[in-house]
Amino acid sequence: MKNIFLFIALALTISCKSQTVYPLRTFTELPPNSYLKDTNNELTQYEGVWKGTWNNKTIFITIKKIVNIYDNVLMYQKDFLIAKFKVIDANGNVRFDNTALPDNKAKITGGKFRKKDDKYSFSYIDRDLCGITGYIMVNFTDSSKTKLQWVYSKDNDWVDSDCFYWGKPASERPDPLPHSIILTKQ
Repeated sequence: MKNIFLFIALALTISCKSQTVYPLRTFTELPPNSYLKDTNNELTQYEGVWKGTWNNKTIFITIKKIVNIYDNVLMYQKDFLIAKFKVIDANGNVRFDNTALPDNKAKITGGKFRKKDDKYSFSYIDRDLCGITGYIMVNFTDSSKTKLQWVYSKDNDWVDSDCFYWGKPASERPDPLPHSIILTKQ
């Protein structure tokens, strides 16, 4: 009888602490300690190396799925994407390359799918380029999911006096990411 009581108490303790799992396309506020999980493996389709060309530059974007990471702001676990990129100019010179950064230092981090248009959103923060920030939306353009539409909206062109681009016109500041491009899966 004592063993049965202990078993019931243990089962209740475990069930009280269990984590509620929600699919990625949950568009309501989640309770603390829940898990926004890629239950349908939608993020996996984005993983890989993507290539595109713009303004005589070629960009290689590597997208990777990160699973079960606790978000200290939202206070729940989540699955999301990160992206790292390498930009090469027409002469073969590497202009930007953050592909060697550890995953937790990626400059492009995923958010979630948007309800209104089914696009996946990223945020971009580049402290190495005077804190350039912006938002990126991606979506597939073909049924085979080998073409990815990429739209980057830069937050602003403002730089402070500590920035090495201070005093230079916006046309001379770096443009590490294309604003609109179709990427092809490699």
